[in-house]
Amino acid sequence: DYLGMTLPIVTIVRTDESHSVISQDVTVAYYLPIEHQAQPPQPYDNEIIIEVWPAATVYTRGFTGPTNEVTIINQISAMAELLDSPGVCANDSFIVAGYTNPAHSHRQNEIWFLERR
Repeated sequence: DYLGMTLPIVTIVRTDESHSVISQDVTVAYYLPIEHQAQPPQPYDNEIIIEVWPAATVYTRGFTGPTNEVTIINQISAMAELLDSPGVCANDSFIVAGYTNPAHSHRQNEIWFLERR
């Protein structure tokens, strides 16, 4: 079953304690359209998994441009500075949400901080 491209494309990045280095261990996730959520098509590739994400509170900030390591680190720092209480958010992983083709020069993105549970 061809699902097409869904948006946003989210990339979960992990950093060191000082948030200055991004781990090479990233996860890329795609939204499964509502019509497939009750009975998702099963992937043929065993490296592709279907996850159900629980409801969460997300703090987000938009930005444009590339999503390279330097930009992501800068966006994490900028978002942390904007939050009154950054300790309410998970601080070991962050999400970059992309809404535009990665090759587009004025790519629309967001940095997401997830509230701790």
